[in-house]
Amino acid sequence: MGSTKNYNNQALHTTSHELNELRERWDVLSELTSEGFFILEGGYCIYASPKGCEILGYSAEEIIGLHATQVVSEEYVEEVQHRIDFNIEKTFAPKLKRKDGTSFFAEITSRNREYKDRPVKIVILRDISDYKLSLQKLTESNNKYRTVIENAGDGIIVGDKNGNILEVNNSFLQMTGFLREELLHKHISSIFTRECLEQTPLRFDRVDSGETIIIERTICGKNGEFIPVEMNSKKPDSNHYLTIARDLRERKKAQDELLRKNEELKAAKDKAEESDRLKSSFLTNMSHEIRTPMNGILGFAELLKKQNLTPEQRKDYLNIILSSGQQLLSIINDVLEISKIETGYITIETIPFDIMGMLKEIITFFKPIAERENNTISINTSKCNLAILSGDPAKIQQVLTNLINNSLKFTRNGQVEVGIVTRSSETMFYVKDTGVGIPPESIDTIFERFTQAQHPGIEKSKGTGLGLSICKKLVEIMDGNIWVESTVGEGSTFYFEIPFVMV
Repeated sequence: MGSTKNYNNQALHTTSHELNELRERWDVLSELTSEGFFILEGGYCIYASPKGCEILGYSAEEIIGLHATQVVSEEYVEEVQHRIDFNIEKTFAPKLKRKDGTSFFAEITSRNREYKDRPVKIVILRDISDYKLSLQKLTESNNKYRTVIENAGDGIIVGDKNGNILEVNNSFLQMTGFLREELLHKHISSIFTRECLEQTPLRFDRVDSGETIIIERTICGKNGEFIPVEMNSKKPDSNHYLTIARDLRERKKAQDELLRKNEELKAAKDKAEESDRLKSSFLTNMSHEIRTPMNGILGFAELLKKQNLTPEQRKDYLNIILSSGQQLLSIINDVLEISKIETGYITIETIPFDIMGMLKEIITFFKPIAERENNTISINTSKCNLAILSGDPAKIQQVLTNLINNSLKFTRNGQVEVGIVTRSSETMFYVKDTGVGIPPESIDTIFERFTQAQHPGIEKSKGTGLGLSICKKLVEIMDGNIWVESTVGEGSTFYFEIPFVMV
C-alpha cells in the first residue's frame, strides 16, 4: 500500500482551510463521546476526531489522507471497499489495525452525507475488542462460555435469532425462581408482565441493526413477584441475542428508603418549624393572658387602698381580684399540665370509681357557671349501665372539665349535654353544646397546642389554647381516642373513648 503522501496527491481534494473548518466544527462535539468520529471522501479520511486518532494510534496530521482500507486487517479489505463503492450504511464489526501494527475489533456505523456538495461518509468507530474477544472465546469453547455465564453476578439470557431462550445462568434462575427447563425454548417475551410489554414493546429490529438496548423492565417471577430489572440487550452475531439482566430490587428498596427518610426529615423539619411558630405564638399569647389578670389584680388592689370606698365597691373589687386570680391560676395550671405531659412526668392509675357520682359532681360545679350566660347543663345516661368502672377518675374528670368549660365558653342562651355510653370493653363520653360551632378549616388543628378556632365576628376567647391539647394527650395516654363533630352556627360535640374494665 502507498504512503500517506501518495494518497493525498491521488485522491484527497480537501484544502487546509476546509480541514481547519472541519476541526473547528467537529472537535468540540466529538469530545462529548468516547467513540471515534471520522469523515471520509471517496474512502479517504478528511477529518478525524482526537478520540479517533487516539484509537488508531495516529496523529491528526498522519491520519488525514489515509484510505479506510489502510486501517483494516487484510481479511476485511474487500468488504470495506465494497461498502465504500456501494455506499452501504449497515453497522458491522471488522478487525482494524493500529499504526503500531496491533489489531482490534471495532463496531463501525456509517451514514452517507454531503459536504460542500461533495459526497462524504460520516463514520462512528467504537472499540469493541474486549467484548469481541470475550464473545469469540465463548463461541470457541462451550465450557469457557458456560463458566463465564455461570460466574456472572447478573442474570444472563442467550436467545436465538427468533427470540427463543437457549440458555440462562444460575443468577437469573435464582432471581426469578424458575428452573432452567421451565425457561429453555420459550420466547423471551414470556418472562415479562403484559403491562411491561404494552408500555415498552420488545424491539428486535433495533438490536438487529447493531444497537445496544439498555432499558428498565419488569420480570414476572415464578411465584408471581414483579421483579424490576435493568436489561442490556445486544446481538453478538447474526444468530444470537445476549441479554444481561441486573436485579434492581435492592436499588429500588434503597431509593424508596432514601425517599422515605427524606420525607421523614421534611416532616420533622416542618414539625420543628411549626413548633417554633406555635411557641412564638404561645409566648406572645401568654404574655397577654398573664398580663390581663395581673393588671386586674394589681389595679383593683391599688383601688382598695382608697379610704372613701363603699362596702359594695370593696366587694366588687375583691370579686374582680378573685376572678383575675382564678384566671391566672388556670393559665398556670394549663402550662404546668402540658409540661408534665410533654416531659413524661405523668402516671395513670387504675382504681374502681363511681362514674355517676363523678358526673354529678362535675355538673353541680358547672351549673352556676352555665346559668351566668343563661345556659342549661344536663347529663344523659340513657345508654349507660350505671356500673362502677376501673380506671383513672382524676384524668377522666380533668378531660370532661376542660371539654365542658370549652363548650360553655362558646355557648350563650343554649344547652350543654354531658353523656356517657358504656360498652363491653370501652366507654364513650361526649360533651354536646348548641354554641357557635367550629369552622371546617379549624377541625383538623383544634387539638393542637396553642391553637384556638377562629370564629368570624366573634372576639377571641380568653385562654392559652392548651385545654383541648391537654385533653387529647390525656386520652391518648389512657389508650383512648378523641374527636369532634361540629357545624358552624349549630354547635359542637366532642367525643372520647377509653378502654375500661367494668367492676
